[in-house]
Amino acid sequence: MKSPQTLIEMNKKPAIQNQVIYFFLIICSLSVPCSLAGCTSFVLKNESQILLAKNLDWEINNGVILVNKKGVFKTACSDDEKKLSWISKYGSVTFNQFGKEFPLGGMNEKGLVIEELNSWGRTPDGDNKYHLNEFQWTQFCLDNFANTEELLDGIDSIVIVPSFINLHYLITDSSGNTAIVEFYNGRKYTYNGSGLPYPVLSNNHYENSLGYLGNFTGFGGDMEVKPDNSSNGRFVRVASMLERRGQQNTIGENAFEILDSVSQEDTQWSIVYNITERSIHYKTMEDITVRTIELNDLDFTCRTPVTFIDIMNDDNDSGESGFRKFTSPDNRELLRGVFDKYNYHNPGEVSIDDFLNLAEYGNSIKCNL
Repeated sequence: MKSPQTLIEMNKKPAIQNQVIYFFLIICSLSVPCSLAGCTSFVLKNESQILLAKNLDWEINNGVILVNKKGVFKTACSDDEKKLSWISKYGSVTFNQFGKEFPLGGMNEKGLVIEELNSWGRTPDGDNKYHLNEFQWTQFCLDNFANTEELLDGIDSIVIVPSFINLHYLITDSSGNTAIVEFYNGRKYTYNGSGLPYPVLSNNHYENSLGYLGNFTGFGGDMEVKPDNSSNGRFVRVASMLERRGQQNTIGENAFEILDSVSQEDTQWSIVYNITERSIHYKTMEDITVRTIELNDLDFTCRTPVTFIDIMNDDNDSGESGFRKFTSPDNRELLRGVFDKYNYHNPGEVSIDDFLNLAEYGNSIKCNL
């Protein structure tokens, strides 16, 4: 794999050629399917705090915030005879649209944070490996790993078999160790340490976005950073803002400012995970009031019920006050609501049974103590 500097050097173009490339990429971005057109995530840190922030950009706003328990036995949602099983080591708080056990992203009690973004490409075949779908992979990692290093060491025996769409993932932990994991061209790509010079992810493959960044002023090129809602355009804007703001003290406010700068018409949720303080801050399209969840206030033992917040009907101020017991009917209602909107925008791709099967699987996972 080419080094980041090599990728940037390869993309230093003459000024006129840069402009042609710039406008060509804008035009191409207009033909990208809606499901691939949004979401931006990044890591922001200074000497005292580490944050991961994300905009969820697509048509569906239904969702719940779940408190997932530790000490719970689980077996992968898979049709394979060889199924991965585990007992969750850590509790977590996750943002879910596809039901319990299938989060879009979240943070566990050790400070590991994972967020997904839409991507594309052929995932590895993995005939001799364990299979997880694109959302359960996130829950598995939050259940089992305390930090990024453990995660990167622990996922070699697993391949993702997507239920809906290929995803890639931005990951960081309480030490600020950040990684990107992607699956395309039939293989896994991992970026970490010196291979991850800018902790930003949108919807293009990271190598593509990093190469494109090299065309711009401050990153080796001579093109001016301009407003651009394409995937690579958002990547460039966030990377530029991180360069300017990364060392400021009020990085929590900066994180939301950066998210606002790359928000789109369909930005449903904006989330900032404060890993240092073990808190999650979020707002929605319908309610721009920033609400807070303190992980230290939550009970992750599996003898107590799983609890949740309906993100679209949330009167939570802080702590555990807004959480209530999550029941099997709640899970089915969530999946039915998401299916109706998903099917409206992607008619015929999946059936209601595909969604209800996810609900039944999630409802079957219970504390065994």
